[in-house]
Amino acid sequence: MAAKSGSKPAKTTRERSSSSACRWFNRPDAPREVTTGQPHRLSNLSARPQFNAFIAQALPQSCQIPRIEHGQETIRGSALLVVSWRSWMGQMANKGKLQRGKLVCLRNAMIGIAVIALIRLALFTDATSRLLSGLNFANATLYLLLVGILAVAVYRRDQLIKLQKEIVARKEEEIELIYAALNQHALVSLTDRDGRITSLNDKFTERLGYSSDELVGKPISMIYPGGENDTVYNQTREKLEAGEIWSGENEEMAADGSRVYSRGTFVPVMDDHGKLVRSVGIRTDNTDFHRAQHARSLKALFDHLQDEVYVCDTASLQMVYANCAALRSSGWEARELTQKTILDADPDRSADPKVNEKIFRAHVAPLVTGEEEVVTIDVQRGEGHGEVSTRIIRGDDGRNLFVSVLRDSTKRKEIELAKMQSISIVSHELRTPLTSIKGSLRLLESGALGAFDQKAQSVLDIAARNTDRLLLVIDDILDLEKIRAGKMEFTKSPIDLVTFVAEAVEMNRGYGDELNVNFDFHTDLEAAPTRAAPERIMQVIANLLSNAAKYSPTNGTVRIGLCQDGRFWRIFISDNGPGIPEEMRDAVFETFSQLKSADGVTRKGTGLGMTISQKIVEAHKGEIGFDSELGKGSTFFVKLPIDEASNEDVGDKPLAEVTCQSNAA
Repeated sequence: MAAKSGSKPAKTTRERSSSSACRWFNRPDAPREVTTGQPHRLSNLSARPQFNAFIAQALPQSCQIPRIEHGQETIRGSALLVVSWRSWMGQMANKGKLQRGKLVCLRNAMIGIAVIALIRLALFTDATSRLLSGLNFANATLYLLLVGILAVAVYRRDQLIKLQKEIVARKEEEIELIYAALNQHALVSLTDRDGRITSLNDKFTERLGYSSDELVGKPISMIYPGGENDTVYNQTREKLEAGEIWSGENEEMAADGSRVYSRGTFVPVMDDHGKLVRSVGIRTDNTDFHRAQHARSLKALFDHLQDEVYVCDTASLQMVYANCAALRSSGWEARELTQKTILDADPDRSADPKVNEKIFRAHVAPLVTGEEEVVTIDVQRGEGHGEVSTRIIRGDDGRNLFVSVLRDSTKRKEIELAKMQSISIVSHELRTPLTSIKGSLRLLESGALGAFDQKAQSVLDIAARNTDRLLLVIDDILDLEKIRAGKMEFTKSPIDLVTFVAEAVEMNRGYGDELNVNFDFHTDLEAAPTRAAPERIMQVIANLLSNAAKYSPTNGTVRIGLCQDGRFWRIFISDNGPGIPEEMRDAVFETFSQLKSADGVTRKGTGLGMTISQKIVEAHKGEIGFDSELGKGSTFFVKLPIDEASNEDVGDKPLAEVTCQSNAA
């Protein structure tokens, strides 16, 4: 049915039950028990404004407890309180203002109060009621209710505190676990506003190889390869000072000089004015991944080169890498590479029958000492030839590695051999008539055929000098052919280099005079015994003296010295010419090499002298080399072994006590 106009809204079930209870307790015919006597002190509670205000807020408006004056029944008041309280609790639960747990506790308190009232109804007699007629039972019940609520509140507070402690304990445990995981996984650093390190975790110091004391208080830029000028470091600082988070790839330097690669995130902490206060850096080490990726890139690059590439550890000589050409040539399988050493290369067709660890170590010794950046050796592989260039590089893991590249030089050797054979044939054909021409010119110079005027004598001298020069070129070509064919004989005998070098200087002084260059020989040694082929060592010294004179300025001085250098005698010849450019150093000892002078002046030469000199010195188990500074001159040196049998005093000296102080620089 439709609601009648002007009718009141329908009440809910709870409101109807509450209103019914109120109306029942307020009926005129409800049983009442009038009390007499003086009011109890608790009866004044309902007269207090604070209490009335509490009741007005706590109980529903439809069922407020009527003001209980002296003389009203305690049973009626208690029952009304119970019903009213249950009605209020129901409404509060409907509104969702109390949680289920709290409602249970409060309802339990209310049930306790109801039990007390029922006990009173059941057990108290009329006499007892009259005895207690001075007490306002409703007011007492309210006190009990308040005490119950207080007890519940205290209980709930204790429960909440206990719960909070449990939550805090769990959070602390979670934080500890997170910190432990972070400490094991990431490199964490804290820096101040100036970029100085204030704190580090153990993983950071362990990975970079520093102690905490070595880093704390120092600028974080010290671990970057470029220091304060490092690009990544500066990008990071710019972002942090702007209050922005920076993430990206990092490259740091460990204490041993190796590189550490990481993925980092840096978070700034700003003050109220937007200024950087400190920053937190979290790095994830991905060095192994970076190295693997780098290795894959290099492998893909080197695998298909025609040249053979061998990489081995400098300490153990254990193989680290070999490209496809090296594996094919050596007969190795890739899976067994780490079980090989560089000395195992091509065991059936050895690159050089004399290859062993002692010889290899001697070959690469200049690399280890830092004297040379690259060492080169020619090898023979079956019917073919190769040239091996070796250098030292530092791996990403900090290890020093030998990198040897073997280039097949068979075709180049064949071309050079064909060229030398052709030149040799021509040289042989030219030598005989040139020898006859030289003899005839010498006969004319002697005056046996009569005297010549000054003009004719000058032309005769020019012809004689050029004939000698041409014969020297032919001799050089024939000597080089003999050396390469292994047919040049080296008849060694004991010689004293002090006397020998002095004689060589005097023999070539005339050539220096022609160029207005002075030769100055000086040594502090009284004797320098060695075993050598005198005519061949004289050829080497003469070649070095002529080169020094050609490249010296007019009225310049070529300094020649002799000293002891370890187990060798060291002969050095120094000029103050234009020097040798860096890009032409490798070509000094090449065949038919004509160096372009730094001063632009063209000097005559065959381009064979230095090649022949190198071969002669190596045949004596010696060494030839040079030092040069552009614009200041060059110093060439020859090292020949000391003859221990002839110089026992020198031979017994420790290497550390043997020095060679050359002023030829």
